[in-house]
Amino acid sequence: MANVVYSADGPKMNDDVLQIQDLQTRFYTQDGVVSAVDGLSLDVAAGEMVGLVGESGCGKSTAALSIMRLVPVPGRIVGGQILLDGQDIVPLSDREMRGLRGPTVAMIFQDALAALDPTMKVGKQLMEPLQAHMGMSASEARGRTIELLARVGIPAPSERLDAYPHEFSGGMRQRVMIAIALSCGPKLLLADEPTTALDVTIQRQILDLMLSLRDETGAGVILITHDVGVVAETCDRVVVMYAGRRVESGPTEEVFVRAKHPYTVGLLSSTLELERDKGKPLRAIPGMPPDLIEPPPGCLFWPRCLRQTELCREQTPTLQSVGTDHEAACWHMDE
Repeated sequence: MANVVYSADGPKMNDDVLQIQDLQTRFYTQDGVVSAVDGLSLDVAAGEMVGLVGESGCGKSTAALSIMRLVPVPGRIVGGQILLDGQDIVPLSDREMRGLRGPTVAMIFQDALAALDPTMKVGKQLMEPLQAHMGMSASEARGRTIELLARVGIPAPSERLDAYPHEFSGGMRQRVMIAIALSCGPKLLLADEPTTALDVTIQRQILDLMLSLRDETGAGVILITHDVGVVAETCDRVVVMYAGRRVESGPTEEVFVRAKHPYTVGLLSSTLELERDKGKPLRAIPGMPPDLIEPPPGCLFWPRCLRQTELCREQTPTLQSVGTDHEAACWHMDE
C-alpha cells in the first residue's frame, strides 16, 4: 500500500517502496567497533533503478544486508529507520522479517554458487518460496517454476528442474538466482554485484534481463556495483558511498557529468574508456580507505584528496544541494 505524505497542498501519494533514514550498522570486533554504515539515507521508488557505487569496503553490501535484516554476527543495526512499503522493519522479529523476504524484498547475491544450496535440486529451491509465501500446491509451484526458468532464459526448463547448481554455468546460475528473487513478486529487488566473474557477453545479457524484468514487474531495484559504466547505462539515480557514508547522489547523468565530490571524480577518472589514449596509464585514487575503527577527524576522504585544507581535516562536511535532486558533501565542491 502506498504511503500518504502530507504537504502544504494536502495529502498526496508517495510511491517510494524503500525509505532509509540515518541507517547505522556496526560490527563489534575484538579490535573495536566498525561503523560499516554510518548515517545512510536514501529512497527508491517503484520502477526505479538506483545504483549504489563505491570501492570495496565502502558499505554497499552491508547496506543491502541491513535492508534484508541479514547482517551477520558480530554486526547489528544500531540506529535509523528502514521503511519497506511504509513499514519500519528494524524493530521486527526474525519471524516477522522472514514473512517479508520474498513477497516484499528479495536479493540477488554476488556469488550464486555460494548462495544456492549445493545439495538441493534447483527446482526445489525455486518451489520452496512459492509454497511458503504464495500458498501454492506442489503441482502449482512446479508449473510456476518452469515458467520462471523460461522467463529468465534457461533452455529446456522442465528438464533442468532436477539439476543441481554445479551442473549450471555461472551465467545460468545467476539466472536461477534472479528467478528465485522474483518468484514471489517483490516490490524491492537488491542486486549485489550480479555480474561479477561473468564474461562481458553474459554480463550484458544479465543486465538486459534485469532491466526487462524491472519494466515488467514495476519493482524498485538497487544495483550494487563498483562499475560506474554499468550504472551509467542502467540506473536512473546513483548514490556514491565512501567509508559507510553517502557523499554524493542524484540523477545518474547529472552526477556523472557534473560530479562535485572529489571521490566521485576519482571513480570516474579511473574508469576505462574505449577512446582513451592507450599510452597513458589510468588515473588511480591515491591512498587507501580509512580505518573505520579509528577514522580520521573531519572529512573521511581528506587523506586521499588533492583539495584538502585545514577545514577538511577538522570538520565533517554535510550533504548540500547542488542541483535538482543532486547532493554532495564537500567543503570545496564549488572549485
